[in-house]
Amino acid sequence: MAEFEQAYGPLKGFEGDWCNVPGDPGEETYGGIARAYFSQWKGWTIIDAAKSHSSFRQGPTAFSRHLASIPGLADLVTEWYRVEWWNRMGLARFPQSVANEIFEQSVNLGRGGAGKYLQRLCNALNYTKAKGERLFTDLVEDGAVGNKTLDALSAILARRSGEADVVHALNCMQGAHYVGLAANNFQRRQFMDGWMQRTY
Repeated sequence: MAEFEQAYGPLKGFEGDWCNVPGDPGEETYGGIARAYFSQWKGWTIIDAAKSHSSFRQGPTAFSRHLASIPGLADLVTEWYRVEWWNRMGLARFPQSVANEIFEQSVNLGRGGAGKYLQRLCNALNYTKAKGERLFTDLVEDGAVGNKTLDALSAILARRSGEADVVHALNCMQGAHYVGLAANNFQRRQFMDGWMQRTY
């Protein structure tokens, strides 16, 4: 069974500190929590109050250091990821490497976006080499990761493909997603180097 702490450790390195980068549709972000999408997160009240500190006027690096020193703020970030993502998606049931990848992609691409890629991959691998049959009824690619999607992935891992193959395929799809975003939107090209670091 996969453990949240092992999945969250690498994610913290990707999501980083406080920032408010022009061209980022998520707008103000802390620890990967984008205010434009998650304005009700409890930590924003603390961060807004902290903007009166001199570090805020010194730039993102200084302000991030100050925020890191505020008791309880990091715990709010961690618990948000545990409850809103890990627990809601039921990722503990999968091998650690697969759970890590689905967790990371869901946070970055959104549950719906990552969910569609996961469903597409399940459909692509829905084939038994021995009998030439489906393992399950093909999934509807609607991005809603529920029991049907999770059961399909379990069937693939048990009877079709290894963990490493599934993770590799998910990374390929993630990389193609980023290439498509940057190719069609000049503003987003500034994020490509960081995005591609997530695809290994």
